[in-house]
Amino acid sequence: MAAAIALGAALSQSAGASADTTLGVTVLGQQDIRWSLYGLGSSPAETVGSSGCAITSVVMMLNYYGIRTDPGFLNVWLTQHGGYAFDDKILWSTIDSYSNGRVIFTGWLGPDINLITSEIDAGRPVIAEVRLGGNQHFVILTGYDASGYIINDPWFGDTVYFVARYGDPSTGIVSIRTYTPQLALGLRGGGRISWIANGGAAPHRAQ
Repeated sequence: MAAAIALGAALSQSAGASADTTLGVTVLGQQDIRWSLYGLGSSPAETVGSSGCAITSVVMMLNYYGIRTDPGFLNVWLTQHGGYAFDDKILWSTIDSYSNGRVIFTGWLGPDINLITSEIDAGRPVIAEVRLGGNQHFVILTGYDASGYIINDPWFGDTVYFVARYGDPSTGIVSIRTYTPQLALGLRGGGRISWIANGGAAPHRAQ
């Protein structure tokens, strides 16, 4: 994944400081030395640094909702509590248990642009699967403005516009993962509130 994602680095540009809708999700990088060398799940080869984009995106989402954690700790917990399939593929719904029901997995869906926008408008960041050079990768969509969606990219540990690195989101996004907070956890980015929600009727699937 490293070489393929690096191809997009030259195209990236920093997102502007002022956005029409931004959720203020603090960026984290999977290659941070504090956790990058941890073995990912029970994989004999992969580490958080090499393939931990999904869990790092989940951690950014959890931290935004006030559940303080980091990729190293979440990785250990998932490994010990059956949170991975096929050695290192996160089972998305196990975050329900990890958060003690404070954040609930509500959907594994296609690249629904209208849904992404409505989730962000409601104060809920969206985890998106993208592909670059044939490799699977996850980022977290955290806002948008006139230039497009803004993402935190765990591979680079930065905040950029989606289009600058992955192209048109209608084709660059393969699928999305949505989560809903079950408590009003306070104001988040731009004064927006993470509302109480019933989790909706979105289908639940596991990677």
